[in-house]
Amino acid sequence: MLRALFIFIVIALLSALAIWLADNPGDLTMHWRGYEIRTSFVVGVGVMALAAFLVLLAYRIVSSFIDTPASVSAFLEKRRQHKGFLALSRGMVAVAAGDAADAKRYAAQAHKLLDAPPLTLLLAAQAAQLEGDETSATGYFERMLDAPETEFLGLRGLFIQARRAGDREQALAHARRAFELRPQTPWAAQAVFEIEAAEEDWDAALKTLDREVSVRVISRDKARRRRAVLLTGKAMTAVEAAHGQTGEARKTALEKAVALALDAAALEPAFAPTVALAARLCGETGRARKAARLVESAWSASPHPELADVWLDIIDGESGYDRAARARLLAARNPDHIESRILAARGAIGARDWPAAREALGAYVGADAREMPTQRVCELMAEIEEGAFGDRGAARGWLARALHAPEDPHWTGEGYRSSRWSPINPMTGAFDALVWTTPVVALAREERQPVDPEIGAAGAETPKAQTAAVVSLPERAASKEALAFQPPLPDDPGPDGAAEEAQEGERKW
Repeated sequence: MLRALFIFIVIALLSALAIWLADNPGDLTMHWRGYEIRTSFVVGVGVMALAAFLVLLAYRIVSSFIDTPASVSAFLEKRRQHKGFLALSRGMVAVAAGDAADAKRYAAQAHKLLDAPPLTLLLAAQAAQLEGDETSATGYFERMLDAPETEFLGLRGLFIQARRAGDREQALAHARRAFELRPQTPWAAQAVFEIEAAEEDWDAALKTLDREVSVRVISRDKARRRRAVLLTGKAMTAVEAAHGQTGEARKTALEKAVALALDAAALEPAFAPTVALAARLCGETGRARKAARLVESAWSASPHPELADVWLDIIDGESGYDRAARARLLAARNPDHIESRILAARGAIGARDWPAAREALGAYVGADAREMPTQRVCELMAEIEEGAFGDRGAARGWLARALHAPEDPHWTGEGYRSSRWSPINPMTGAFDALVWTTPVVALAREERQPVDPEIGAAGAETPKAQTAAVVSLPERAASKEALAFQPPLPDDPGPDGAAEEAQEGERKW
């Protein structure tokens, strides 16, 4: 509406102007070089307007001819960039789809059309990796090192290439350079730390950890755990070095190991491997009370077989009775835990107190059993049967039962299982990757039937009282687990033949 009104007003004004000029005619006279030109005022104004229009038109035509090459060049450049970015996007899609041929072709097109080295070199390197051409991929990443804006990206690619090739030295060099370039980048800091730890370069790993904390790449709680594990590994190395020395050198090395282990135990007072190492070294250097306090504190939080072993061996030349009393004292700090029951049974066996040993394991054997006995419990029961009654048949029954009993926890990691803890997974080199847990290979399950403990020990159960082992995982999954060691089968001290076993069991009753 407003636009129509505006057009109407313009037309009205022009009409009024035309009427006014018609009502007020006049002459326009121009003298130039002896000529006199006469015309009406309206015609003169029209001629001047036409001349101005022609001059402006000529100017625009000439300007267009002058600017045409630049415009054509800009058009072609824009078209080339459009085609280049289209090739780049298609190449990335091809990489994501796993199409090596298309990725390589589009990478070549993008590199030819675009002046963007970070993107085109990255696409070319990824295409080469996808095609399996590691040499070309490494070359592309090395070219990225020449420019500051692509140096970090190139180091990342070279690190991945070296890690795939298993070249730990080159991987560490690239990761360190990347860490120096951008300390706040988590992958660079983590890569340097993990490789140094895998090489058991504890001092370098500790320095890297300090720098990670300073640039806030890692939380302080996580850093405390890592420091404890590193100090424990360093203490273990110092202990190994001390065992190869004698005299004053051995004493100095042990003191160094003790200091490292105590520092680690102060950071993680409930971590069994650290506390066990510190307590063992304290015992070797005459600080039995300090060792006892460490074990007692850790046992209250989390009982562990390593702590039990150290506790039983703290005092040299101790009588079996005193040892059993100390075992009961420590077990009382966490009485319902299986390790406390096993510790009490071990102490009683050492004192040849067979009823006390059997009572300690009462939760796993007999008519009042509440849990299935594990392999260690079965082996202890075999020792109790043979020690208490000399009943080798009953002992053999428990050892046979141990073959199908649930496994006890081990330090377990990817492709690794062992009763001994290590700061790194020996199979993969992963740092602090071992977990104290029951290996998920083959778990045995038994029906809990109220049977007489003596019959159960003698191995004379009926089929209803004892069932065969049930594999909880597919056999193919179990076969893939690489074990660091194979637990030895118990020796067979009894007579040969099932008939003789039955006869011995009958003679007992």
